[in-house]
Amino acid sequence: MVAIVWFALLGHRDLFEEDEGRYAEIPREMVATGDWLTPHLDGFKYFEKPAFQYWMTAAGYELFGENNATARLWPAVFGFSCALFVWYLGRRIFNSDAGFYGFIITVSSLMFEILGHFLTLDMTVSAFIVIGIGAFAIAQNNRQDHAGVRNWMMLAWASLAGAVLTKGLIGIVLPGGAVVVYSLWQRDRALWKHMHMGKGMLLLLALAAPWFWAVSNANHDFASYFFIHEHLERYTSTVHKRAGSILYFVPVFIIGISPWLVSGLKAVLQPGFDWKPGRDEGFNPVRFFWVFIVLTFVFFSAAQSKLTAYILPIMPVVALLAGLKLSKCSDTRGDAWTLLVIAGLCLIAGIIIPRFAGESVSVESLQQYRWWIVPAALFLFTGATSLFRAGSKPGRNIAIAGFCALCAFQLLLLGSQDLQQSRSSADIARVIKANNLADVPVYSVNRDYPQSLPFYLNKTIQLTGYRGELSMGIDAEPDKWLATAEQFLQRWQAESQAVAVFDENSYQHFSSLGIPMRIIYRAPGKIVVAKS
Repeated sequence: MVAIVWFALLGHRDLFEEDEGRYAEIPREMVATGDWLTPHLDGFKYFEKPAFQYWMTAAGYELFGENNATARLWPAVFGFSCALFVWYLGRRIFNSDAGFYGFIITVSSLMFEILGHFLTLDMTVSAFIVIGIGAFAIAQNNRQDHAGVRNWMMLAWASLAGAVLTKGLIGIVLPGGAVVVYSLWQRDRALWKHMHMGKGMLLLLALAAPWFWAVSNANHDFASYFFIHEHLERYTSTVHKRAGSILYFVPVFIIGISPWLVSGLKAVLQPGFDWKPGRDEGFNPVRFFWVFIVLTFVFFSAAQSKLTAYILPIMPVVALLAGLKLSKCSDTRGDAWTLLVIAGLCLIAGIIIPRFAGESVSVESLQQYRWWIVPAALFLFTGATSLFRAGSKPGRNIAIAGFCALCAFQLLLLGSQDLQQSRSSADIARVIKANNLADVPVYSVNRDYPQSLPFYLNKTIQLTGYRGELSMGIDAEPDKWLATAEQFLQRWQAESQAVAVFDENSYQHFSSLGIPMRIIYRAPGKIVVAKS
């Protein structure tokens, strides 16, 4: 049942800008051009991230066609696989209840559930990292089984290679840092003898290095941009304009682990191990997982560039340790109160949400979204009631509460389709096609780049003025870009047929010039015109 709810409606919502449009379009261009080596976005080279998930999504397009569901398929698959692995890991290292509760908490926590159904790279890299450190823990927890240690360590190294191919060096920095800090604190020297370092490094390089070598060989500007700009400068400066305070991830964690906030905090703040270990105690999986959680949290908190999804890799690990806590003492009253508070907030939001209408979202859209919020609140109330009664049958009631939370968050996601006019370009593409203009040039004269529009039109569009994350690609091929409004005007006047997407200010400017155009679509913040 959980799997059905998780996968059933991946295609219901249109792709939102910016991330979903971007990560759907790059694989589409791989399929369209046949170039699976160098990622492109709207025809420009795009080196911000490695290619693994692009390949997987492109393969999905080839097999199942290009649509919302196939675009989101791999984050959903990797997310659910990660949750299942948490279940197996808990059973293998701790006990069956710990694994089951860890699975329930993972799939029903807010951040994990949303990012498992939202097209970014974060879920894929998180799944690889969690599988990597989990396989490492299984290997180290049973060192007398030499063949088992070797096999699990090879899986760990292969998983880290997948993480590197998905999002770069972070795939080895976080797990590697956790291993180093843990081994020094635990004084576990035997750990290094059972890591199969030589074979593991060879496997990691064999899997990850070929693409980095090939793309660097084909694009001389890749290495400096990817390793310096996208790693060093992203971490040490605000060049990406994503700054945040040192406490940025505290509310992110509180909201992200909800409704299992109390159990999650207990797992982190009261881990249950001796803070002063003796020498040669052997492997302590709880301490290792705790080190990974804290190190990852501190690492990203110290970074100059911050995004909410950065701490996603710790969420399944927190869920695992919270599951272990619940297996020993199934006190769920704190989580029940958390669910009750969230349910109450949902009901209040359902009442007042139309007041948040503005230039980017209409009153009508928010009124429609209200009818998704109210049933979500009812699911949350049901889950809270179940947790309050968990004492007699904890397994069943925790499962019911988790399933109710999963359903509630799915309803909130599904209902966001009512907001798609302000967050997606799918309707723009539909209008362009309905006016038989799908084959004419399409221009974006906008302060923002409508990143889902090329995906829905099945072709790249012409950008005017916008640079954003395409700056490197534009500098490499400036002829593909219109730098000024004057260049657009010259191009527009020379076209016999064309379409342009404006923001309100741009439209008012060009309308005052009296250039030939007629409005074919209007939504908050977007005006689409045609010349025909």
